[in-house]
Amino acid sequence: MKKFYKLVSLSHKPDSGYHILLDGKPVKTPARQDFFVRSQEIATLIVQEWSNQGETIIPSSMPLSQMAMTLIDRVIPHRLALQSEILGYIDTDLICYRAQEPEQYKHAQEAQWNPFINWFHQKFGLVLNVTTGLSPLTQSSEVHATIRHFITGLTDEKFMALYLTTLGSGSIILGLAFIDGHSSPKDILSASFAEERLKDEIYLGAIYGSAPDQEKKYQSLETELETLCHFLI
Repeated sequence: MKKFYKLVSLSHKPDSGYHILLDGKPVKTPARQDFFVRSQEIATLIVQEWSNQGETIIPSSMPLSQMAMTLIDRVIPHRLALQSEILGYIDTDLICYRAQEPEQYKHAQEAQWNPFINWFHQKFGLVLNVTTGLSPLTQSSEVHATIRHFITGLTDEKFMALYLTTLGSGSIILGLAFIDGHSSPKDILSASFAEERLKDEIYLGAIYGSAPDQEKKYQSLETELETLCHFLI
């Protein structure tokens, strides 16, 4: 899209937050909602994103704008459904399903995932079940109830971070550790791709490169986590 504006500014409204203006006119989201954020810091960074555009607007170069629009159009109006979706990850969580062999896989999983199992126990006082079998795992009713209660108390911004991290990593436990401030984006990436990185070591990925789909997924989650950090302040 060709750039159609000259001046980017903000308008503060006490009941909503900081609205983004282009040449004095309010920006609309794809769903035709007013584009605003509650944080002045994020609003200032979004102004920079729009101001830094050249003759052509490149949406991929405005990750904060895209994330804020996702919050307005998708997360806030559909939060209850999205909550139900990620609660389904409790019994299918990536870090609770382990390999018995080969030993390399077993040790890599333990090194990357056990710290999160221990963190969950320290945070909530509950023990997560872990399996090496093929049968589906069912966590305790206490685990389900505790996570559900915790999620309902989150701000929309933190819930968005939890939702997207859970989907990107395959683990609601990793998502919880991320929004709690326990784990950095680097920590989440390492845990999410523990098996893939081990395969790269075995098959000389540093020389021949990772599988294209894997690398794309890794880069996508990396960008997403770095962007979401701004919404956790």
